[in-house]
Amino acid sequence: MSSKERNKETLKKISAYNARSIREFKRSLKHIVFDETLTLYILRPIAFIFVKLLYPTNITPNQVSLMSIIVGMLSGYFFSLGNATGYFIAGALYFFSLVLDCVDGMIARLKKNGTPVGRIIDGFADYIVGISVYIGLAIGFSKGIVNIDFWPYSPMILLVIAAISHIFHAMIVDYYRVEFMSHGLGKVTSVWEEKRIFTQEMERIKNMRGKWLDKILIAVYLGYSHLQIFRLNEQEEFDRKAYFKSNKLMILLWFWIGPTAHVFVLILSAILFRPIIYFVFTIGLANIYMLVLWIIQVKIKQRLRKIQKK
Repeated sequence: MSSKERNKETLKKISAYNARSIREFKRSLKHIVFDETLTLYILRPIAFIFVKLLYPTNITPNQVSLMSIIVGMLSGYFFSLGNATGYFIAGALYFFSLVLDCVDGMIARLKKNGTPVGRIIDGFADYIVGISVYIGLAIGFSKGIVNIDFWPYSPMILLVIAAISHIFHAMIVDYYRVEFMSHGLGKVTSVWEEKRIFTQEMERIKNMRGKWLDKILIAVYLGYSHLQIFRLNEQEEFDRKAYFKSNKLMILLWFWIGPTAHVFVLILSAILFRPIIYFVFTIGLANIYMLVLWIIQVKIKQRLRKIQKK
């Protein structure tokens, strides 16, 4: 075989590998409405590198979730040091924790070996890591190393307000995501299906010994799903096509104050050792942005109601 033919064969293999990787990447993704923009276009592609490395191994999605939690808690520890070096390491670890948080679900979807409890653990990982980071920030602030130039009071007050804002933004983004799933995509049945799967899993393990953690996690999740379904049942009816067309841009705009957006700004402020950046975004800009979006969202819903009555 000549060198020219070998080069052609090599290019053909590379092309086939790339095409296969793209197909695998697409199969590893959730529906676009479940992923914030930063997650989809930054975290997922990086996570897929780790997916390709871990796919041939026996490492399970739950083990990856555990690694994500450990790395996130380490990030909280370095935040607690309260100095520039600690913040830089904390920011890097927090980013890596976000990547691992994507890896577990992507592997589960590709290998089709996800479990109901694994999906709950994946969700709980975000809360555990978030709490660890905020506790770390609070401990770091208590050491008095970080000063906010224009703020004469304790930075702890800003941290509490930022935490409340962060949680509220996450809740309102989740609310409009569920609304879009219901009215724009007709995905109400997926929420009921989730509840059915977890109810069946609880029935299967309720008399088993050594499954106390699984039982607690499923019980908490079922309680949360009751709230979601109640909310869906209370919703108005809209024309699906009209709702989708009116809100497809809005849901993408809402994602810019979602949990991932907050974390990205926190990571940036940590690496630069400028926590004021995070406070300005979370307490100031994000709340103004949320208010503007909410006003637009209300007007859109009013217009859709008028269309529905015609």
